[in-house]
Amino acid sequence: MTDLALRLAGATIGYGDVAIVRDADLTVRRGEAVAVLGSNGSGKTTLSRGLLGLATVLGGTVEVLGAPVGRQREHGRIGYVPQRHTVSGAMPATVREVVGVGRLPRLGLFRRPGPRDRAAVAEAVDAVGLADRLEDPVAALSGGQQRRVLVARALAAEPELLVMDEPTAGVDAASQAALAAVLARVSAAGTTLLVVTHETGPLSGVLMRAVVVDSGRLTFDGPLAAVGPVAGADCHHPAGAAAPPVRGYRLDQPRPAPDAVRVRDGSR
Repeated sequence: MTDLALRLAGATIGYGDVAIVRDADLTVRRGEAVAVLGSNGSGKTTLSRGLLGLATVLGGTVEVLGAPVGRQREHGRIGYVPQRHTVSGAMPATVREVVGVGRLPRLGLFRRPGPRDRAAVAEAVDAVGLADRLEDPVAALSGGQQRRVLVARALAAEPELLVMDEPTAGVDAASQAALAAVLARVSAAGTTLLVVTHETGPLSGVLMRAVVVDSGRLTFDGPLAAVGPVAGADCHHPAGAAAPPVRGYRLDQPRPAPDAVRVRDGSR
């Protein structure tokens, strides 16, 4: 088994034939806790989505847990907490039921949940500090608590790699502190963490390494302590560096931003 959780070599990632992240080289060892930083539209979310198979690898190499992205033999090895802040749905569901969805990749199509699965759900809910709300409707929880339910859902699969997109955005300080404590325990247990964020403060005690994405390029890779906010809270660059113009591609734009690169027939 390789000791690398992630390996990107000359990787270009995007949507359709539009390249958003270009020529990225990155290695993350198992057990590392890494922050992916960048301004809005810089490409940091696209980078994480490429690792999950949710964006297209248009060129180069992207390997996750020793296999090309999307080809892991065992499902459930990767946990994902998406960017949305809360759990919502037309049908009522309890905390146990929502977190139980995280076990589905481990169950497969036909196996019913057993004692180990039920224990994993209970442990995940306890890990995020909601053990006393296990049977409560998710709709009855605060936004910060619902965010922690999403984290528990990812943890229920007992992943080797946990990818989180803006986990502290839009939640109160108490929930941010609770999340930081959870991630500290998860990291100490050996799970690799990749956290996409524009605000590292709440998780600065957990995330030791930073990767900065700017206009689709990886412009910095080093200690988190060497990165400071420049030109606003949502933009990070190495401390002391001048802030370049913010350009890039946002998923809510009707068209790629001017500096996005279109790829056709292997050319750029």
